[in-house]
Amino acid sequence: MYLQQLLNGVCCEVVGNGNPDITSLAMDTSEVKPNCLFFCIKGNKYDGHNFFRKVIGDGASAIVCERQLDTQALQIVVEDVRAAMSLMAKNFYENYVDKLKVIYIVGTNGKTSTSYVLDSILSDAGYNTAVIGTNGIFFNNQRHRNSLTTPDPIELHYWFKQMYLNKVDIVIMEASAHAIALRKLQGICADFAIFTNFSQDHLDFFLTMEDYAKVKKSIFNKRYIKNAIVNVDDELGKEIAGIVPTSTYAVNGKADIVASEVKIGVIGSDYKLTAFGQSAVVSTHLAGEFNVYNTLAAISCALALGVDIDTAVNAVGKIDEVSGRNETVIRSDGARIVIDFAHTPDGIENILSFLKKTTDGNLIVVFGCGGNRDKFKRPLIGEKVSEYADFAVLTNDNPRYEDPKQIARDVYERLTCKYKVILNRSQATEYALSIAKANDTVAILGKGAEEYQEIRGRKFPYSDIDIVRSLLKTERVHNEEI
Repeated sequence: MYLQQLLNGVCCEVVGNGNPDITSLAMDTSEVKPNCLFFCIKGNKYDGHNFFRKVIGDGASAIVCERQLDTQALQIVVEDVRAAMSLMAKNFYENYVDKLKVIYIVGTNGKTSTSYVLDSILSDAGYNTAVIGTNGIFFNNQRHRNSLTTPDPIELHYWFKQMYLNKVDIVIMEASAHAIALRKLQGICADFAIFTNFSQDHLDFFLTMEDYAKVKKSIFNKRYIKNAIVNVDDELGKEIAGIVPTSTYAVNGKADIVASEVKIGVIGSDYKLTAFGQSAVVSTHLAGEFNVYNTLAAISCALALGVDIDTAVNAVGKIDEVSGRNETVIRSDGARIVIDFAHTPDGIENILSFLKKTTDGNLIVVFGCGGNRDKFKRPLIGEKVSEYADFAVLTNDNPRYEDPKQIARDVYERLTCKYKVILNRSQATEYALSIAKANDTVAILGKGAEEYQEIRGRKFPYSDIDIVRSLLKTERVHNEEI
């Protein structure tokens, strides 16, 4: 595609002459190819502007930058390279996103589960759907791995094109706060945005809760979405409601769609759904009050899309579990083992309060905190675990470039329950299972369905659920030999 076509809708100054045929886009120097357009992104560690000579030498036809550089190469000077990259990636992939219905899911917790439930409902209603989120990119019964909850624009618009060509009708995507702040969604006007909830996370990036809330709220704007589905039991949700055309949902409160008469059990939940004068009984295998909210959010959006209430409710009843979200294995002696992605104080309280209520024996919690992330939540997580756990095993999550011992110190200063520190995560899991008895629950928190552990810049294969299955298999073999 010729450069001038890519610049459609982009406010810029072109320095130099020519209109080269651009065959690829790149924001990483390792991805530069001949006839490539390179975006000089300012990151936490590196500034792409400092590598312009390398990318030109590697064959880039032009560079997009925020200041004029000392080169005769063709330059596109813009105010914001990230925003320009989103618009130009959209143009490069022929604006296929405009031909799709797009639904954002925005919130601190519940995005993945809500996307999974909504996908199930819409699939049952006859739509060909795609999902983009933490657990991967899914469409046409295939999973494609991704490294970020919301992919960067070049990758994102590539997938939009593939989805359209594969006859996808509706794309459901988790819209992370980072994606909003980094203008990854610039140029897209989603048909709906679901707001789930708001609580502390990512203060390493946003610094204050006020800034974090402001970013979440900013997507609820007519420039970026056409309609909203909002949880008005949440304080930020109350502020968001009505900014754009909105359907509201709540549990035992005033809203357009309400869940009442809620009954939460060990293996599921039931509630009465009331929506715009219609009512139905929802029975779901997804347990916990947090999943009442997740299913309610998904049903609310499906109804707004025109799905009938019976189809929505029946689809929710068919879902057994969401990978890495309250994913449960029952050991042969009856001990319950739960894998969950909870990694914020609020998320940890949600899962542990439910597990505590539904555990006859002890609640044993295996958990850690991520490195190079919000340090302020570490002591708060320690407090929440202490509130519910009978025993805790403090271990590694994704330490990244931080010292795991220091991360643990930041947590155990506020741990008041009995605990043991075992930094090797598989050994921590093994220990927790070894002390668990028949009526106990072992909760393994923080990684969910992740398939890696990030240490010193490398991602090593690691899966909580695979470790649990392996340990249980070994245990069964050992018992049989005895």
